[in-house]
Amino acid sequence: MKRNIFKVIICFFAATSLVAANPNRKTIQIDGIEREFLVYMPQHTNREKPDGIIVCLHGFGRTMNDFFGEYNISPIADSLNLIIVAPQALPEQNQRVNILASTISNLTDNRISLHSVWGCGMRIQATLLLLGTSLFNEELNRDVDDVTFIDRMIDDVLSNYSLPAENVFVLGTSMGGFMAYQYALLKGTRLSGLISIAGSMGLEIKGMDHEVKIPVCDFHSLTDEVVPYTGSQIQYLANISLAKPKTEVINYWTKTNSTENPVTEQVQYYPSTNGITVEKVTYPDKAHEVIHYKINGASHSYFFKKEAGDCMDHVEEIARFIRSHLGNTTHIHPIIYEKLAFYPNPVYDKIYMDAGHGSVTIFDITGHQLFFQSFLDGQIDLSSLKSGIYIIIVQSGNSKHVSKLIKR
Repeated sequence: MKRNIFKVIICFFAATSLVAANPNRKTIQIDGIEREFLVYMPQHTNREKPDGIIVCLHGFGRTMNDFFGEYNISPIADSLNLIIVAPQALPEQNQRVNILASTISNLTDNRISLHSVWGCGMRIQATLLLLGTSLFNEELNRDVDDVTFIDRMIDDVLSNYSLPAENVFVLGTSMGGFMAYQYALLKGTRLSGLISIAGSMGLEIKGMDHEVKIPVCDFHSLTDEVVPYTGSQIQYLANISLAKPKTEVINYWTKTNSTENPVTEQVQYYPSTNGITVEKVTYPDKAHEVIHYKINGASHSYFFKKEAGDCMDHVEEIARFIRSHLGNTTHIHPIIYEKLAFYPNPVYDKIYMDAGHGSVTIFDITGHQLFFQSFLDGQIDLSSLKSGIYIIIVQSGNSKHVSKLIKR
């Protein structure tokens, strides 16, 4: 009898754990193959249902679990009330390509693992420097239709959770960035924005004649040793090319989106202790901006975190971009940059207002209110505010000014 009761208790807790699983594994059939993906539901929200989704595409040889570990972006989903959908890529399906990849791995210091590869138009070209002989010249997973897989997956999630169709974002790391760009070129009309971290556009990418307008946020390091900023690199005896130069990628999207002249900013949102620098180049446009974070000193897989002594935080910058392109949400105050109504900025302790009286409201970059105070003497003490980047609203009479605030 005790044994039976014990079994019942175990089953109960197992069932409870299954129901509460977050993220939850799901599958869908594409071309006779069962494809899997994770669905993460936003936490700590008072909304009846999510406002949209972020499709997160992992890197070369990686897994869909990346976005809940090394590149944890669940805080973005929680703050912006968005579902995370993270699909899994298939292994390379062409055995000839697998054999050739094994050969080139033995000649370079960068082993090619093909157990999870997106069909994103990435062609790897490897040529012997001394002889000019081609060692490898293949498009990876050329016959795998991952665009259809991602499209069907998005349809499935939107339908199952009754979500609005206008808030769909795609985020890719490394080869996932290649896949994000490929999906955007062919299906970009359904996207609200694209984020690429250390990714690019493949040599065989398709749809560049479609001229789809979409907001783009691109992070790439000049010292990336895996996906070179220039698109190619020399390793031992071979020259390896796998992407279009990043300058060509940015130029394509700024031309397609018809953005304005760029604005350049040296990013110093937090005190940097590691020597890694970031130049943020923004090509402004009300609906289709292009933002490029040109990083110097970081490796391919480096993920910026303010607590690690970085000058910026990847999660905060991604959240800022997504937040500024969300539509039909009521819980997030829109970012509208206007002429400053206070000084100085950055601030160390006190700010001084142009107006003699009014109120100040401060939000973090995900839209949570952190501070509110009325003022009568034209100044506010912000010494208790932690170092970081915020959104500040200064209200004086019928005038309201919204701008970025940097706290040192």
